[in-house]
Amino acid sequence: MKNSIVWATFTASSLLLAAGLLLPSQASNNRVKIAQQPNCKSPQTTLDMNVCSTQEFKAADTKLNQLYQQLLPKINTKQKQRLVTAQRTWVKFRDETCDYEAGKFEGGTLAAPTYGYCKARVTKERIKDLEGYLEQASL
Repeated sequence: MKNSIVWATFTASSLLLAAGLLLPSQASNNRVKIAQQPNCKSPQTTLDMNVCSTQEFKAADTKLNQLYQQLLPKINTKQKQRLVTAQRTWVKFRDETCDYEAGKFEGGTLAAPTYGYCKARVTKERIKDLEGYLEQASL
């Protein structure tokens, strides 16, 4: 399964959610509908799963990037080059791994949330690596 297909489905679902939040309601006073946040501990619909997986990945990605930026000034030039190479390789690994996991739902509605949850999970695993690197660099 192509990463672009999964990402397009994932993005389209998020855009549909955002568009739905901006459309006026059918009520006579034309107030804007405000969608309730889904219960991400137990999402009930595919749309909820898409929203929750997006939120989970964004939070993990933000933390990963913060750790990465904290680590860079603490290591020498040669280690920075190695880290940059490792991180680029890891991103490719993450995306290919999640393409594989979402592939079992190819063409179905579960492909996008499976891809999103996978990216969140694999990113959380990488966070642990970077936390260890940062701890070592701080000694």
